[in-house]
Amino acid sequence: MYKSESEILEVLNGLGSKKLDLDILFSFYSLEISFEVRKIIAEKIGMQERKGYFLLKKMIKNFGLRVEFIEALKLTNDKEAKDLLLKNLYQKNNLNIHIIKALEPWGGEIEINLISEIFDICETEFWIAGLNILHFKAHQLTDEKLLSLINQIKIYDNLKINFKIISILKRRESEIVCKLLYKYSLNKELEIAKYAIFSLGSIWNKNSIEQLSKLEKDIKDPSLLKCINNQKLISNQFMINN
Repeated sequence: MYKSESEILEVLNGLGSKKLDLDILFSFYSLEISFEVRKIIAEKIGMQERKGYFLLKKMIKNFGLRVEFIEALKLTNDKEAKDLLLKNLYQKNNLNIHIIKALEPWGGEIEINLISEIFDICETEFWIAGLNILHFKAHQLTDEKLLSLINQIKIYDNLKINFKIISILKRRESEIVCKLLYKYSLNKELEIAKYAIFSLGSIWNKNSIEQLSKLEKDIKDPSLLKCINNQKLISNQFMINN
């Protein structure tokens, strides 16, 4: 029975955490309805994990590899969904940004060469997607390899990119990483500098304390100096207690 978009949305919005029968969800889908509604239908399918994956695979065969299906495959968290995404990674010899974004949950399984290829594309959207993947891959890499990937990104005034880089770095403890966080602490953007200082303080070792002490001498901004002093106190206290 045909249902209008408003009727479909009424059913979907009334589900809450409940799962709707996959056959019903499939019957709701049509290329004639808006992308927004198609996306919600696909999401509801993807949330049913492996069963959802098999239906999405069927729908891709019927309707093509559409954006809503790519995003829904990410929700299935199924290994075969990852393989299907990788198989379709290139569209007209170019990396598909939607597929790159969808691969994030499998970041730890993504090859370094692919991450490097993503960073070679000088577009913010690709860099952010690559950093989201790298976030899950970083623990497998040496500091040198990690920094070589990060250094492919030649931009220092984008808040979102810098925050993502710092969030990856703050999980490391080495001298080389702490020195890089020191450099981020000197950033002209106050928010970036504060986050880098906080990240140094969260490492809690001699390398981070050494860089915080250096920052005390090199930074003049009162608000940043207060932040540095607070992080040093917390770090010293933690090291004393351990």
